[in-house]
Amino acid sequence: MNYGVIDVGSNTVRLCVYDVLCPEKRKFKTIMNRKIMAGLAAYIVDGAFSDEGIAEAILAVKKCLKRASYLSPDRVDVFATAVLRNVSNSAQAIAAIEQGAGCSISLLSNSDEAHLGFVGASSRGALDNGALIDIGGGSTEITVIENGVDVARTSLPQGSLSSYKRFVGDILPTQNEISAIRASVRRLIAADKTGACAGSASELYGVGGSIRALSEVNAWLVPGASSEEITRDDVNRMLRDVVEHRRTFIDAVLHVSPERIHTIVCGLAILVEVFDELDGARLRICDRGVREGYLIERMLGEVKSK
Repeated sequence: MNYGVIDVGSNTVRLCVYDVLCPEKRKFKTIMNRKIMAGLAAYIVDGAFSDEGIAEAILAVKKCLKRASYLSPDRVDVFATAVLRNVSNSAQAIAAIEQGAGCSISLLSNSDEAHLGFVGASSRGALDNGALIDIGGGSTEITVIENGVDVARTSLPQGSLSSYKRFVGDILPTQNEISAIRASVRRLIAADKTGACAGSASELYGVGGSIRALSEVNAWLVPGASSEEITRDDVNRMLRDVVEHRRTFIDAVLHVSPERIHTIVCGLAILVEVFDELDGARLRICDRGVREGYLIERMLGEVKSK
């Protein structure tokens, strides 16, 4: 039994197809993982998603649906996150994309996105007390974990691509632009009312492409470093490298994740602030996230309940 999930995000539109070995036990493996760097956040104009953005989203979703069809999936679901959640014409844009691509789209709320990220990240085994971080293109999700349960969550309306669009004038941000990104994140954290950023969490967990790319860049820069975790010292050192060893940092990004060359430093600036705010010591990379959480709860959960 094959199930497909298409994630319409701010930076990428990604298709994952899973071979579900046992729906009742939620056992599955990934058999296709393809992404399109659509950069949809760049099509937000004066707070609204533009007609050009709608056309680009339709094209990307249709490509993903066609790719999925090669594996004859039993079901394909499409969901969207911050790029369509935080725009003023959200309902109209989603309806237009649905009509153009010939599918229905589930719009995840802030809480949905954070919770499903936790469900996916913890599907390999329970996570200890701490916090789960997901830096997307248009938002950053922070989920507090206590005794293996996600007890508080927030979504900051700032991600790597939206930071790039708002603050950066060239490919890599300058020191002043990095400072502006960090100051904006601090203001959003200070204004957050959920309590997810109020405490400390020495143990952090990370999901999503930005954090995985940063861990791989760090492993490239530091001989012997693991790509499965990243420390507070690591992220602070990399942020210094952007200014003091710029060419070396660029070479590392071009080696491990060239498509993120313009957004990765923005994600790094956000991660530094989250580390500082939560007083984290290290972050462990989880290889499952919101897409797997969606599969488990929204798709396999329905099979199990029948």
